[in-house]
Amino acid sequence: MRSSDGNVPIAGAAVIVIGGRQGTITRDDGRYSIDIAPGTYRLKASRIGFAPDSASNVVVAANGVTNVDFTLKQTTIQLSGVVVVGYGKVEQRDRTGVVDNVTEKDFNVGRIVSPEQLIQAKVPGVQVVDNNEPGGGIAIRIRGGTSVNASNEPLIVVDGVPMPVGFDNVTSGRNPLNFLNPSDIQSMSVLKDASATAIYGSRGANGVILITTKSGLAGAPVVTYNSSYSASSVVRKPQMMNASQFAAAVAQYAPSKVAALGGANTDWLAAMLHQSGGQEQDIAMSGGKDDMHYRLSLGYLNQDGILLGSNVHRVNLGLTYSDNYFGDKLEFRANIKGSKEDDQYTPNGGIGSAIAMAPTSPIRNADGSFFQFTDPLAPNNPVADLNQVTDNGNTYRSVGNLEAKYNLPWLSGLSATTRLGYDYAAATRGYFSPSNSGADTKTGRGGYVNRSNNNKSGTVLEAFANWAPKLQTAGDAFDMTAGYSYEQSNGTYAFLYAQNLATNLLGQYGIPTAKTNGSSYNVDENKLISFFGRANYTWHDRLLLTASIRRDGSSRFGPGNQWGVFPSVAGAWRLIEEPWFGKTSWLSDLKLRASWGVNGNQAIGNYLFDPTYQFGGPQAQYQFGNQYVSTIRPSAVDPNIKWEQTTSTNVGFDYGLFNDRVTGTIDWYTKKTKDLIFYVPVAAGTNLSNYVTTNIGSMQNTGFELGINWVVLDGRKSDWRYDANFALSSNQNKLLSVTGNGSDQILTGAISGGVGSNIQVLTPGQPVNSFFVYRHKVGADGKPVGGNATDIQMYVDQNGDGQINQADRVAYKSPDPKFIIGHTSTVSYKAWDFSATLRAYLGNYTYNNIASNFGNYRGLTNGVAPVNVETSALKYGFTQPQYLSDLYVENASFLRLDNISAGYTFKNLPNLREFKSIRVYGAIQNVFTITGYTGVDPTAGVNGIDNNLYPASRTFTLGLNVGF
Repeated sequence: MRSSDGNVPIAGAAVIVIGGRQGTITRDDGRYSIDIAPGTYRLKASRIGFAPDSASNVVVAANGVTNVDFTLKQTTIQLSGVVVVGYGKVEQRDRTGVVDNVTEKDFNVGRIVSPEQLIQAKVPGVQVVDNNEPGGGIAIRIRGGTSVNASNEPLIVVDGVPMPVGFDNVTSGRNPLNFLNPSDIQSMSVLKDASATAIYGSRGANGVILITTKSGLAGAPVVTYNSSYSASSVVRKPQMMNASQFAAAVAQYAPSKVAALGGANTDWLAAMLHQSGGQEQDIAMSGGKDDMHYRLSLGYLNQDGILLGSNVHRVNLGLTYSDNYFGDKLEFRANIKGSKEDDQYTPNGGIGSAIAMAPTSPIRNADGSFFQFTDPLAPNNPVADLNQVTDNGNTYRSVGNLEAKYNLPWLSGLSATTRLGYDYAAATRGYFSPSNSGADTKTGRGGYVNRSNNNKSGTVLEAFANWAPKLQTAGDAFDMTAGYSYEQSNGTYAFLYAQNLATNLLGQYGIPTAKTNGSSYNVDENKLISFFGRANYTWHDRLLLTASIRRDGSSRFGPGNQWGVFPSVAGAWRLIEEPWFGKTSWLSDLKLRASWGVNGNQAIGNYLFDPTYQFGGPQAQYQFGNQYVSTIRPSAVDPNIKWEQTTSTNVGFDYGLFNDRVTGTIDWYTKKTKDLIFYVPVAAGTNLSNYVTTNIGSMQNTGFELGINWVVLDGRKSDWRYDANFALSSNQNKLLSVTGNGSDQILTGAISGGVGSNIQVLTPGQPVNSFFVYRHKVGADGKPVGGNATDIQMYVDQNGDGQINQADRVAYKSPDPKFIIGHTSTVSYKAWDFSATLRAYLGNYTYNNIASNFGNYRGLTNGVAPVNVETSALKYGFTQPQYLSDLYVENASFLRLDNISAGYTFKNLPNLREFKSIRVYGAIQNVFTITGYTGVDPTAGVNGIDNNLYPASRTFTLGLNVGF
């Protein structure tokens, strides 16, 4: 095998028999040999950095030798290679479903605490929303949400072990994926359409992310060490009045309280924030011999949050081992991950208190004690809470998988695989507020403690067989997989609380000294049993067909509704391989794909079909004569609750242009979900409850995705290489129907400030969680009507009845972006490397709850202690809050430079021969954001309500990567 450029031998190239299992690697001189039975074959040769080549109608005679020479042309990109799919792997060019694979070289860099951050802005149709807290939860949406009350999170599978979703997670409050060190991850495959996800049945409706961790390679031991240090600072704070503005407002609107104002000039938010630091240390050793491979890794992370009192401290351990036995008939693999995470939290309500505290009040009194308002309704001194209140927890987590694959000798191409996986988590969390804290002093609670102790264990047993016989026709291939899966999860949840403590000295351990205490203990269990199968067929290396089916039985549904069947079918046509298609100088690849399938969603709570009973407290006792009897009431249930089902259709193309200098995908999809599960209000008295979880309606998502990978400079004619990747997607969500409560509207989206207020709605014909508001009138001066105007003067009377009430609220805008754009540029020059990642959301709206709650002067007149005012009050002059006004539903479209990094790699250092390479780098995350949104963060979670969220930070990281 030689290159077309210079006729140089190519070593390390793969030569395979298409449709068979035989293959080999070329030697240093470019030669190779394959022992195969007599017949006619088609061979394929490939090598990273070269365009693949194939040879058809290769005839091998009995006892003969056939010479087949290949000449590979150097290309501008690397081969896409193999991607992981459910229960197997497939070459990228052979896939029929929508699968995006992101490998380590394309991951985001910097201070990456959670695995999901690695692929932010990397995959079309994937929305990754961080809550900004160190190690905090991250929401992922793949092609929009498919549910209104069940989880919308994708199923995440780590080395074959499905992770708990939604209700099943047990942590001390942070991201359940924190057990996994991002430095241990090799690739993340995102499965998006039903063809790719239906093999996961009842858990595939929201997409699937398959995480593959690193393993060792044959050879001498290789040691890698990564070290990084970071510094973070706040990007944006709520805009509250300063001391002079506040004093002037009090003088105008509450002159009787001027005398009570302090003389301080306190920026309470600044007092809660600081420039935080962090460090991460990772070391790994890998190697192997022949078929035995191993990798051992150890990771350490210590990251402070920009809010005082918040921190994540984590230790990760990973081990992978694989070996072959009995002449390569038995393949064994073990993968074990473990972690210990310690979490510290800013005391609950700290941000809200910092927003509300009067800037004229001091942090400490003259005697050094903390200042506090005596009014029970006044905010607490947040700095005092930071010093007096503790809230921390820890989580122990271990996830492992043992896999044995046996290649059965009596039938060519037949193998059987067994997997045994486990997932164990133990989490504790404790909260302590001493008797001299602000909350306890005002209420006379006398100190408060609570502790939780939660444990969750899960086991997964999977057994499946795969048959991939060698077909006689060149270019034809067939394989099928059939299997069984059993999953069981058990959890225990203990909770204790105490107040009126005898002493503060014992902190969180002072429960036995309390005069008042209480406890609860809950146990749950769920099971999922599945049968699944998939078949793939390739005809003449041009037409591809995939069909799969899965039957799931879940304990979360009652008799008659426990089982669901989830089929899918997909096809692909390599148009570029058709003889009639013709060869062009600009089109190097073209494949048409289409798929249809059904997925389910069972990510809800346990026992929702079966009534549970709750004992009433002393205030709910019933009197019989001279005796008082405690009540027992059943919960409201729908015994016929059943699966949510999502039917998906996808049509798309894979393309390559200019000798694959430009490659990518284009997809159009529709997803329709029926039997939506939701917590629905019902008539008072029904089942002794006013809410019930049931199936209520249907929704639809439609959209398109475009992925572009462009090699701008290929590095062949110079030392420069430049790769540009673009990910563009659009998703339109619409609720189709709502049933079950006698109304076509269900209010959602609770907000702060208004008692029982909701700002969002479920109503047919509108996006799920559309904002539900009054339309604000605009005055003659072109500004919104404000000041002391009445409701009828301020809001549009939609029905013309002369009054403003619920009937005048309208569905208005959606928190979901209409377009999501991601772009990554990667540049290398000799030993230098540079990358930048941009992300844009267009057409998304956010409700500014801080402005609606504090952007008025009511807080100056109500209560004893005046509350600070958000600066929008200077613009609108509202004397009362206008929680339901569309003024606070703001266009939150933004363009953000998420990440930039630059590095330099030292190789072949004469004085440091023991080092294979040394790379130093720097990175900045959240570099800048361009937006018209006036609140703190335009992302504001996936539901679009900006309410005292953890502030976003800008992080600078310096790092070192060493290879021994």
